[in-house]
Amino acid sequence: MNPIRNRRPLASLTALTVASLLTLAGCSGSSDDGEDTKGKKDGGKEATASANPEPADADAPAPATAAQLKKTLVTKAEAKGYSAQDNAAANVTPKSDKPQCRALADATASGTDRTPEPAAWASRSYGSTASPGLAVTTSLFSYEGEGAQKTLADLRKAVAACAGGFSTSGNNGGATVAYTSVKSEQVAAGGDESVSWEMTGAAQGSEVPMHLTAVRVENTVTLFFTLHLTDPQQAKLPADLLSTQMAKVKTTLAK
Repeated sequence: MNPIRNRRPLASLTALTVASLLTLAGCSGSSDDGEDTKGKKDGGKEATASANPEPADADAPAPATAAQLKKTLVTKAEAKGYSAQDNAAANVTPKSDKPQCRALADATASGTDRTPEPAAWASRSYGSTASPGLAVTTSLFSYEGEGAQKTLADLRKAVAACAGGFSTSGNNGGATVAYTSVKSEQVAAGGDESVSWEMTGAAQGSEVPMHLTAVRVENTVTLFFTLHLTDPQQAKLPADLLSTQMAKVKTTLAK
């Protein structure tokens, strides 16, 4: 990942807030050489939602395995202008101080320990070479039954209920992270349903916006987690990564 520039206001937040989310930002795991491999078992998680979800399909396909999910992630060769590395962190599940914000805390987790619990997870992080500091982590989750629909429904409710902020404990390194605000965003993500929001993390007088978009395609949820380590106001999900990933999900995993 590109090194963090020496900006004093951001440095304290990087240490306390961003550092607790580095697994999601792509600072762990092994590098991706651009080839699909069936490899490591990954565990992790994240989610989101939008209005008017489609009803669950009684003939929904079986949930994808971790190997299938990993094969569906955009490779380094497909992600032009980005470095890429796989995430294989142990389960870390931050706990919210407000029960109604639990789904948002889950969206910052790694591994499969979340509610609903996915059948499988795979994750890869991308660093922009054109905009140093821009980091996007893409995570795929497959679910049994209506787990994918419930994940988005829970996120939708949490985005509405937690506008005033919340905090999480038990993050990576044991840190407590405060989020001063949560607000809905509009992102044309496609899929059967989607939801996007911004959470602003705060520490020692500094703030970093974190942008999340979750998209459901049948019983698979794709979660995009975006932040900018050197220029927080430029933390926007790149349209090329979004479109390439969703096209691959629909082609590979949709029935």
